Amino acid sequence: MISIRTRLSLWLSALVIISTFVAIVIFESMLRQAFHDSIIARLEEDLQQVLVAITFEDGEISIDNSQLSSFYKPVYSGRYYQLNVDDIELRSRSLWDQRLDVRPLTKGQTRVWQTKGPQNHDIQLLSIGISSKSANIQTTLTVAQDLSIGRQVFTQVYGTKLGVNLAMLVAMVCGIFIVLRQSFKPISAMQQALIRLREGEITSLDVNKIPPELTPIAETYNELLQYASKQMERSRNNLGNLSHGLKTPLAVMQQQVETLGLKDPDSAIALQKQLDQIHKMIERKLAAARITGDMLPAAQMQLPKDLLDLTQTLDKVHQTKQVICQFDIPDAVSRLPIHREDGMELIGNLLDNAYKWAKSQVFINVINKGDTIEFTIEDDGPGVANDELSQLTGRGKRLDEDIMGHGLGLSIVKDIAEQYEIKLDFDRSHDLGGLKICLEFKKL
Repeated sequence: MISIRTRLSLWLSALVIISTFVAIVIFESMLRQAFHDSIIARLEEDLQQVLVAITFEDGEISIDNSQLSSFYKPVYSGRYYQLNVDDIELRSRSLWDQRLDVRPLTKGQTRVWQTKGPQNHDIQLLSIGISSKSANIQTTLTVAQDLSIGRQVFTQVYGTKLGVNLAMLVAMVCGIFIVLRQSFKPISAMQQALIRLREGEITSLDVNKIPPELTPIAETYNELLQYASKQMERSRNNLGNLSHGLKTPLAVMQQQVETLGLKDPDSAIALQKQLDQIHKMIERKLAAARITGDMLPAAQMQLPKDLLDLTQTLDKVHQTKQVICQFDIPDAVSRLPIHREDGMELIGNLLDNAYKWAKSQVFINVINKGDTIEFTIEDDGPGVANDELSQLTGRGKRLDEDIMGHGLGLSIVKDIAEQYEIKLDFDRSHDLGGLKICLEFKKL
């Protein structure tokens, strides 16, 4: 779908272009009409001037050239006249050996037309029929003007005007694109704000920096964010209350089982197993329910800051082993697309497992693969047999009976991975020889 800015640019540009060409056509028509009218007006003046110079004496007609303009003297000057009396023609010197083909007119009759004149140039002609009662003479007077010079002037004026209009057209089209680009900058700024909001840098949109037209959208969006945040907080509080509420009944049940163990050990063992399963199920369900997914405005897990916090904590927990944890994180990857609390839970469980089994080294590698981020954890521990790799995320399955919490931790890892659609793979580390855990995050 074409963007609004592109459509506005195309429509406004088309409107300006069409308007400009219509204006050029109208201007050209008006200019031609003005040019024609000016020629006719000049010919009428010339006609009056020649009429004044015509004299009738003793039945003869003559023209007093001293009363005429000097334009009629140079040969092919572009200004001509011709007086036709029967078979006699009185022509201006400027016509030289050329004659005008004039049709006889009656008294008062006029004629305006164009034809080819001296030097095969186009000329504009104006004829009028005149007569003298005293001399009993019927004549036709014609004045003419060469159009070539006028057309050159017309072409220059029209060309200049056309060039100016085209330059203005280009300037207006460029101005349209610039104005629209500047006008849509607030939308781009809002888009950047949404990106920052998604990445957790801000918690809401600043409506003071948004144009009035977009303010209702931003306010509604902020209200939705606030509502989602309150719902999330309410859910977390309810989970906390549920957790605390279950502790007392379970503690009482635990005491009753211990008391029962003195009288009926077999029944106490059976009840203890069921009670342990209830503990595990509650812990697992509460951990899964705490997963908030990628709801906004959740702050994402930051790299390498949050990893350093995790490793520093694990260094203290496993200080007797003195495990060295190394990172390889590119500068382009500053966050993982997962809520910070969920990320700390997910990677914390996996790192804790690596620390438990590692001899001395744990290696974390992050690779940016365009649409995905690959996060791997490797250790130099004994690893896991190939036929048991697929069992690592099985609920209740434990491959380390001597180290508590491993099976439950990996089950929580699987829950979080499924919630965020994170691809989770287990393999043997080729470099360190222990377990290699690979997480593939989809970028938001």
